[in-house]
Amino acid sequence: MKEEKKMNYTICPFTPENIPGTALLAQNLNACRETASSFCCSRGEDIRRDFEKTMEYGFVCMEGEKPVGFINCFPDKEKHNADCTLMSGLCGSAYQETADALLYEMRKTLGPGMELTFFFPKENKECRQFLERTGAQRQENEYILLLQQENWKQPKTTAAAPHPLKDEEREAFAHLHDTVFPDVYCSGKDILNDLGKSRFVFVVSDEAGLAAYGVLKTHGGKKATVEIVGVRKDARRRGYGRGMLNHLAMQAFMEFGAQALDLVVDADNENALALYFDTGFVVGQENHCYILR
Repeated sequence: MKEEKKMNYTICPFTPENIPGTALLAQNLNACRETASSFCCSRGEDIRRDFEKTMEYGFVCMEGEKPVGFINCFPDKEKHNADCTLMSGLCGSAYQETADALLYEMRKTLGPGMELTFFFPKENKECRQFLERTGAQRQENEYILLLQQENWKQPKTTAAAPHPLKDEEREAFAHLHDTVFPDVYCSGKDILNDLGKSRFVFVVSDEAGLAAYGVLKTHGGKKATVEIVGVRKDARRRGYGRGMLNHLAMQAFMEFGAQALDLVVDADNENALALYFDTGFVVGQENHCYILR
């Protein structure tokens, strides 16, 4: 009987030397929904930039000189959460064993008390099976919605008149964001630190101050992202959310040259889905979210 060849794998931290090969692996794996992660960028240059930014929180699985899988994360120590990407070109027992080793190194690096969030297409069965075996808790499914420029249903009038965030409004914006979304993955401070680089903030004011805001994320490519739309609790149901959404679409298409706009929404958020569908968004993909405590 022919003996099954045993493959030897090595787990290594991210280094400047192995990042290019690992980023290429990530780009290829992320192009296929069966192996993708929603926390990973699609463009190679963006992936490399993210890997370099989070080098201390990345580990790669090597088969000889060839990268075959990796894990990396964006930790938020204030919120005790890390958004994690786990991708591998392996399958079956090889996936499970190497994912175990990668996760072990990640948790050892992050230390105790950190929750790990994984967000990936529902077709990625290997990742789902691995996380369920580790005891991760499944959250509500999420949709990635997509709006093509030609399908944008621009309203004739809106209740909102958004303007770019002014310097004197920065503190009020951070407070509003952290109040509306206290548990979201990025704080108001995080957004301000990236303001004008890849994140652009627009706000609506009323007699009580900032009433609504929107965050557009773009790196100048063909696709931009509506990262967040928030409305002050007592200012809701006035059309500010709809007005802000359409302003972000106008900025993405007219100012930044994007051809498509995407966003993420919980599958059970019926009110938001109705607004997005009415604007011209369609479901691009459905994702699983798991949290490992």
